[in-house]
Amino acid sequence: MQNRRLLQASFIVTILALTLAACGQKTPVPVTIMYYRRGYVEGGEDAASRKALSIVKAFQKRYPHITVTLVGIPYTPEGTNQLEAALNAREVNVFSVAPSMLPDLIRRSLISNVEPFMTAEDKKDYYENALQLATVDGKVYAWPQWVTAVAMFGNTRLLEQRGVTPPTLEDPWTWQEFAEASHKLTFTQPDGTHVYGFSAASAPGQELYLPVFYMDGGRLRSPDAHVFTLQEPEAVSALQKLADLRLTENVTPPDFGMAGQTDVRTQFKAGTVAMIMETPSFITELESEAIPFVVFPNPVGETGQLVTTGGFGMFSVVEVDDPNVLAASHLFARYLTGTEVAQDIPGYQLAPSLRRSNTMYATNEPRLVISRLVAYGVYEPPVDISNELTREFTLALQSILLGEKTAQQAMDEIAPVYQQELDAQFK
Repeated sequence: MQNRRLLQASFIVTILALTLAACGQKTPVPVTIMYYRRGYVEGGEDAASRKALSIVKAFQKRYPHITVTLVGIPYTPEGTNQLEAALNAREVNVFSVAPSMLPDLIRRSLISNVEPFMTAEDKKDYYENALQLATVDGKVYAWPQWVTAVAMFGNTRLLEQRGVTPPTLEDPWTWQEFAEASHKLTFTQPDGTHVYGFSAASAPGQELYLPVFYMDGGRLRSPDAHVFTLQEPEAVSALQKLADLRLTENVTPPDFGMAGQTDVRTQFKAGTVAMIMETPSFITELESEAIPFVVFPNPVGETGQLVTTGGFGMFSVVEVDDPNVLAASHLFARYLTGTEVAQDIPGYQLAPSLRRSNTMYATNEPRLVISRLVAYGVYEPPVDISNELTREFTLALQSILLGEKTAQQAMDEIAPVYQQELDAQFK
């Protein structure tokens, strides 16, 4: 408790010193921190490298006594090895982290608890659900940046052709209404082209129908992440409804259960699928190709509640002994995930922010819908699941969609194997 108070005091003093310096009242002690960024190439003219450098320069302009040394690493196994070596040597201070990395980094005492460095305004600014995916054993170990919240995309020409009015956040479709709309949108065009009502990326490892997990009140794991729960009735019912869109409703393409994200996007753009579940990145692609579309909420299930989920962008800070370096590192991570950087760097927001104050992503109606959906997200605490179990789990999900097993059978079979890994992790 005493160490936590000292850290909080150090962070507050750092922010105060920065504020005073900006007012010309005091010159703070210079601090240098190391920022490892995937995709950055020193001297590179590509968009990613230019943006990374612009971010650093903008931060240093706001906080001139903090020098950020930017180190680029590639999106390759070699880049992962570089980051691992830097972590072990404590030669990096701030880095982008995947949620699945957190449990191992925490076990090795490599990353710092974020909470002592969060202001009361930070905690109020984040949506209530925003810190779930950065929380391990009740503590927060990363600064959430944004979430690729999954929503429904509809082809407006097909919806208008079939007389289907898309739902809204205020009046979303029930699952039954969604199924009925999918039936209306499954038809044959005069030229013989067959159109299907719905699809989503569903190949193993590319599942984008994950909001369905939660619509009837189910979860993949318990809120503390210690128990596998996808075999419970609330989860199984939703998974079976999804599979029945293919197996009994016949409103999905034949490749549903095997189609990857690129396949589904291609079908949507070609007008052979009317509605899909997708991530925000698809908006830019559709806009660039002038394809008419509308974004609307996922259907609600037995809970009657809107729901989404998605992947997180987040940053962690390496635990170091120097309180000034630690506080400056957290200040930079806070900047990377806050409103200031979105104001400083045009186009910074590639997905909706997890902070209420940061509305920079919502530049048009489709992006506004997705931004508003973030508040209804279910983001589960991270666990460190082996590649073998991940593969087995995704194949179990596929077996449901292909009708090889019922949802109950598939989840009952995977449950003890999955639970065994959770037990080993949390023993």
